[in-house]
Amino acid sequence: MVSFRTIFILCLAQIILLAFVSFSLQLIAIHRIDDSHDARNLLTSSHKNIDVVASSSSNNNINNQPVIAYVVTLTGCGTNDKRYTRDSAMGLITQGAAVLRHSIHLAHTQSNKYGFQMYAIVHPSAKECSSTMSKLGYKTLIRNTPFDSKDIQKKFLRENIDGASCCGRKEFVKLYAYTLVDHPVAVVLDLDSLVLKPLDDLFDAIILEDYDILGSSIPIHDKKNVKNLPKKVDAFYTKDYNMVNAGGEKYAGVQGGFLMARPNEAVFEEYIDIVLEGDYREGKGWGGRYGYFFGGMQIQGICAYFYGERHPDMGIELDRCRINSMVDSPTFKQDDRNKPGQCRDGRSNCEDCRTTEISDIFSAHLTICQKPWECIYGWDAKSEKLCSRLHSEWFRIRRSFEESREEDDGLRLLPDLGEAFKPDTYFGYCKRPGRGGYLPIKI
Repeated sequence: MVSFRTIFILCLAQIILLAFVSFSLQLIAIHRIDDSHDARNLLTSSHKNIDVVASSSSNNNINNQPVIAYVVTLTGCGTNDKRYTRDSAMGLITQGAAVLRHSIHLAHTQSNKYGFQMYAIVHPSAKECSSTMSKLGYKTLIRNTPFDSKDIQKKFLRENIDGASCCGRKEFVKLYAYTLVDHPVAVVLDLDSLVLKPLDDLFDAIILEDYDILGSSIPIHDKKNVKNLPKKVDAFYTKDYNMVNAGGEKYAGVQGGFLMARPNEAVFEEYIDIVLEGDYREGKGWGGRYGYFFGGMQIQGICAYFYGERHPDMGIELDRCRINSMVDSPTFKQDDRNKPGQCRDGRSNCEDCRTTEISDIFSAHLTICQKPWECIYGWDAKSEKLCSRLHSEWFRIRRSFEESREEDDGLRLLPDLGEAFKPDTYFGYCKRPGRGGYLPIKI
């Protein structure tokens, strides 16, 4: 006969075994959740996920709308730019990040159709100057370059991928936007950008099936002459015709300050395969056609190659006067040897983006107009009106951001406009022209 003591020991052992199995299953489940959330960033040691810092703010999703991902990238702390110290570079990152996010908030508030979440994809070399991003409502993802340049097959690209650009191989961290598959759309923007109007029609075109793009108000490049469009849109972009010489209009680069795409890990993988294949030809570019210009080895060239050569049925070029407006001249100079005074984009007639009404602009990219926190005063005659208006919009949104902050947190800054320097443009945040006159956002 089995004793009571033996039965008790067997039961106790069974309970301990069941508890151990349950605990192990929980660990496996947690591990799988973590892996599925961040698997894209653990493929190789060259782009291993180093750190993730989630913002404490909500994802701005009201009533369970689809949530759009907005992505900015940081690739350095200004240590290679003699104009800025590390601390001042951090400050400038803060200015752009705060006002850009608030502009997006205001645009989404106008329609309330889509929620949004801000992401900052940060290269490890920029980690020390990214600390304010989470305080401003960004989810910070620390990501290394998604490939090892030693693995690039062709010698020319392998040895030169860091040349002729602002950021070299580090700029490829922008490709991680394609891995944000929890969102239906990802929008890559530079920190010196502004969103002035809702982009809902663009989101609809990517998310909804059988969307009538030509019948919509989407500002497509050369829309009157467009005949065939993709049945399923995976990306919108603008091109930078300022970077190509006359005759190279067809192979102009995608402007790196704006890219809207459907996240897709297979697309991300294909980009990496293209880089590792290394078919960037000296004096010609990707595939021998795309990217023979400043920044062409990086995002501007490879995206143009991807959507122009590899997958022309996936993306649509937008009107650069209305989306990602840089207030650029539409024509070559009169002394150009090949096409004096003719349109840079190859058309016989083209709009002058310097004269576009600000009410028609959905988003702007303050490159030619320069950075607002430099307190610029005075542009060339043809750019003066629109650049001034765009800077005024930036400072108006800056003031709206300050008004939205708590009164008693010691950070809010609302200067008196009574005796302010050009208050209609600077809203009290520039005491005088030049960087030294700027009143920075406090974090």
